[in-house]
Amino acid sequence: MGKMKHVVAIIIVLTVLIGGFVYLLPKLSESQLLDTGKKNKGAASDSTVVQDTLPDTLSFEEKMKISLSPLEVSYSKRKKRHIWTMGGGETIITYLLQTKRFTERNNGKILFMEEIYNLDPSIFQAAKVDLLSDKEDTLKLELQVSRNEFKPGASLLAVGFQVTAITPELIVAANKLDYPYDLLIPPFGLSDDAYEDLNHFKHKEITLWITMESSKLNRVHNKLRPLRIHHTAEQIETVINDARNKLPEAKGVVSRYGEQAVEHRQLLQAILNPIKQQNLWFMDISMNKLSIVPQTCKDMGLACKSGSPYNPENSSIDDYIKAKMREAKRGGLAVMILPLTTDVLEKLSDLSEKAKKQGTTLINLSTFMKK
Repeated sequence: MGKMKHVVAIIIVLTVLIGGFVYLLPKLSESQLLDTGKKNKGAASDSTVVQDTLPDTLSFEEKMKISLSPLEVSYSKRKKRHIWTMGGGETIITYLLQTKRFTERNNGKILFMEEIYNLDPSIFQAAKVDLLSDKEDTLKLELQVSRNEFKPGASLLAVGFQVTAITPELIVAANKLDYPYDLLIPPFGLSDDAYEDLNHFKHKEITLWITMESSKLNRVHNKLRPLRIHHTAEQIETVINDARNKLPEAKGVVSRYGEQAVEHRQLLQAILNPIKQQNLWFMDISMNKLSIVPQTCKDMGLACKSGSPYNPENSSIDDYIKAKMREAKRGGLAVMILPLTTDVLEKLSDLSEKAKKQGTTLINLSTFMKK
């Protein structure tokens, strides 16, 4: 009888233990999944997570500098504040949110935030921030977003070359460039060897450079198969389809001549419809102020932009390059389009180095069109 009592007691204890284990196991798994989900969500939603891997020997302020990457740091005795100059391309609100997330993630506390107005012309936006570090030290900042200096990668510059001929010298010179660029290729009019030579260019993207209605056209241009006002929509579609078949790797279309085409709605729609069907983008470089391309493309749901190519009548190549570099630096986005010559390639041989110094990233036209 005594043995029976012991057996019953053991069975009861085992039952309780097994039941508790069965009950707790899903709870533990659920808790671990929730914790993992929270960690992953936090990492994905916060660009300032980089400081999690920083050495603990760094101070709160040093970690914050690495996280926010100010262009310049100074101290104003008059304001009794640390002045952090932030790169353009982001708003002060974005920088304040990054500051808040960093502070909270690193066991600090925001005491005060206030946007500042009536700024110096060189400052785009600014704000005061008072905070406590993880050691409860007070840090008083003034974040200033520069109007002229962009943070690295904040400004973009696309480069395109207008191709009228291809020689071995041009291929060698172009392959010395260490950045992406576009070759604007006329789909008709070049020799068969020239089209085959396109395979020898590195870092290139191909763009169709299609001739369009212009007062400058004459019989000499017929070999380029220009898109004219008297053509039917079917004829225009055939030309564009033939162009794409000639260069199937092409990503978009850039106008050649075309100052009359971009004013003529019916012709423009006939041109843009097959371009859209081919999943291409369109860039108008006619420089016609009366161009209706923006509104027409908007109505059609087609990605279109305009650009200003090099014009030897109003600037030198050096001045044009400098102007486009300034445009990228100040506006955040620019495109330069130049003829493919050995002289031009020589002048652009150090473009990536100059771009890097001003925080500009060099891109192809397809990336430019998405911005």
